[in-house]
Formats: sequence, structure tokens, C-alpha cells
Amino acid sequence: MALLLDLCMMLISLVFLAIVGLVAGVAIPGLFMAAAAPWLDWILPLKKKS
Repeated sequence: MALLLDLCMMLISLVFLAIVGLVAGVAIPGLFMAAAAPWLDWILPLKKKS
């Protein structure tokens, strides 16, 4: 019985860590790109200003 509970706790922990990793993998680069976007536009403009 203890083995079954250990496996359930491990599965719940892995699901939680997967969700946290997914959020961190999307949110942190998104925040960085929002901060870096003006600099990137200044360095590599997509359109030429007339």
C-alpha cells in the first residue's frame, strides 16, 4: 500500500513540475522578448523609415 501511495505522490509531483516547467518555458522568454523588442527593432528594423 505504501508503494502505491509513493507512486501516486511521484506522479502528482511530476505533473506539477511539468506544468511549472511549461509555464516557465513560455512566460520567461515572453517577458524577455517584450523587454527586448524595442532594442531588436532599433538594431534590426523590419521596415525602412521614410
